[in-house]
Amino acid sequence: MKKSKKLTSKSGLTIPKDMRAETGFFSGMAVDMETVQDGILVKPHVPVCRFCGRPDGVVNIAHMDICPACRSALRKELEQHGE
Repeated sequence: MKKSKKLTSKSGLTIPKDMRAETGFFSGMAVDMETVQDGILVKPHVPVCRFCGRPDGVVNIAHMDICPACRSALRKELEQHGE
């Protein structure tokens, strides 16, 4: 499906409802955006580890996404410093 839209006065863009429904996007959903050769790619957000960037097994702790390996490394560092 292809559609044309104008940016708002504040450079915002609304994705049409039928396109959101077709692609599984819904109100309040987090998205990831990246520039590609011919435009901007918008995908559903995939949480990645704040420290290493891996998406595997990520959980959110204190508003930070962190993977099991980095959680373990942080735990060891804290134990070494008596925390």
